[in-house]
Amino acid sequence: MPNFNDAEITSLYVSEEGAVHDIQDDAPNAPGGGPFRVTLEMVAGGGVAGKYHLITTCSDLTDTKEAPALNPGTPLNGIGDFGGAGWQPNGAPLTHSVFNKSVKVAAPKDKGHVYRYTAALRHDNGQIVSIRQSDPFILL
Repeated sequence: MPNFNDAEITSLYVSEEGAVHDIQDDAPNAPGGGPFRVTLEMVAGGGVAGKYHLITTCSDLTDTKEAPALNPGTPLNGIGDFGGAGWQPNGAPLTHSVFNKSVKVAAPKDKGHVYRYTAALRHDNGQIVSIRQSDPFILL
């Protein structure tokens, strides 16, 4: 858990669409080859407020290039507001807030490639920065 005036990305992972438990899956679209889920979890101390920028991208490690077709949309990309939509208070009185969101992503046509997500969080005041990478995964 972060300090009162800090925030961080705590988890970034992929899982099978419709999975009962949200845990990292090394082949999240197996065996059917369909869509999968990307989940981002963050935590912010009770004193954190204001706008932030969140950038979540995907890299094709097999071809060592970007994989823009796998980049998730909002709320895992774009401008957000600590305490705004997607953030839930946790603790009483407000000790921290948590953000836990998943988005569905369609699998690309490049079967058998290894990918990895990277997420970067930056507060507008420049004093909060957090970066996290998912474990590598393969799409079948």
